[in-house]
Amino acid sequence: MKLGEIYKTEFDERLFRIIGLDEHEIFYDCLWPDNNWTFSENFRGKSAFYRMSTELFESKSDLIDFKELTENEFKYFRPDLPMRFGRTKTINWNSFDSEGIERLKSEFNNQKINTNKIVLVPFGKKGGYKKGEIVESKSELKEFDIILKAKEIQESVNDQKSNGIGFYRLGYEKGLPRYSIGEYFDQAGIIKE
Repeated sequence: MKLGEIYKTEFDERLFRIIGLDEHEIFYDCLWPDNNWTFSENFRGKSAFYRMSTELFESKSDLIDFKELTENEFKYFRPDLPMRFGRTKTINWNSFDSEGIERLKSEFNNQKINTNKIVLVPFGKKGGYKKGEIVESKSELKEFDIILKAKEIQESVNDQKSNGIGFYRLGYEKGLPRYSIGEYFDQAGIIKE
């Protein structure tokens, strides 16, 4: 499977086009009856990509066509960025101290993502996403710096202890890559290890 491939699936009459993928997960766009794609035709505002496990997608879909991603689609979809990063079971939002920060620094300080600006979206006490905040750097963002900023953002909206930490690609907002601040396992239930 690769970016731009168009599939007919067993579970939907619409056509699906791959706009992001890795070994665990597929991000896809849908072609509606009015012949418009959900994301490729709408770059304003914010999005939450459609997703499913790579295994499920492969088993229930047949390749029927290919449409290469346009320059604009690459700009907004950013398939070069990780679908998830900064995952660890050893630390929890609202509970890590200076020792935990040092552990995170040794694990994530040398890891970067290929952009200098993203939107981080925290989760509320009763679930659901809260307003996102832009995080930026003069050069590529380091995962450790993102974790520190996310701790501040997450604690400002939710004082509950989490089950590990992690970041998961949501889509885009204001033209920037959008990530949820999450736990070790993703809310979609795709990552199980």
